[in-house]
Amino acid sequence: MENQIRELEADAAQRVQHQMELEMQLMEKEDELQAMQLSSPIKIFGKNRGKQKGGASSWPLFVWELVLEQLVNGTPPTSVNSNIVSFIQRFSPQTIIKELPSIWTIRRGRTVLLVIVQTLAAYRLARAKKWGQLHTDGTGRRQIALQDLVLSIEEDVEGLFE
Repeated sequence: MENQIRELEADAAQRVQHQMELEMQLMEKEDELQAMQLSSPIKIFGKNRGKQKGGASSWPLFVWELVLEQLVNGTPPTSVNSNIVSFIQRFSPQTIIKELPSIWTIRRGRTVLLVIVQTLAAYRLARAKKWGQLHTDGTGRRQIALQDLVLSIEEDVEGLFE
C-alpha cells in the first residue's frame, strides 16, 4: 500500500511539474504575442476618415505605395486587392482589414503612375548634358494611333563618360 502511495505522489509531482512547464511556455507565448502586436504600427487597414463629421476620406500613403508598386510590376488591377490581403495576412496577421481600395481607385493609380513617369522622364531630359539619338516609331493599338519617341541622353554619372 505504501508503494502505491509513493507512486501516486511521484506521479502527482510529475504532473504538477509538467503543468508548471506548460504554464511557463504559455506565458512566454503570450509575451511574444503581445510584443508582436505592439510592433505592428497598423491596427486597422482602411481609409483615413476626416477629423470632422462629413470630412473626406482618403487612402493612407502606404496603400498608394502598395498599389503603385504592383502596377509598376505589371499586376492587373483586379489582382491588386488579393495581393494586399495576402501581404497583410502574412506580415501583419493581427491587422484588421476594414476595407480595400476599389478597382476604380486602383485604375486611377495608373493615371497617377503615368504622371510620375512623365515627370521623371522630363527631369532626366532637363538634366542631360546632351541628347544623342532621336528615333520615332508609330504603331496602333485598338484602332488608336500611337507615336513613340526614343531618345538617348548623356547623363552626368561620374566616371561613366570619361
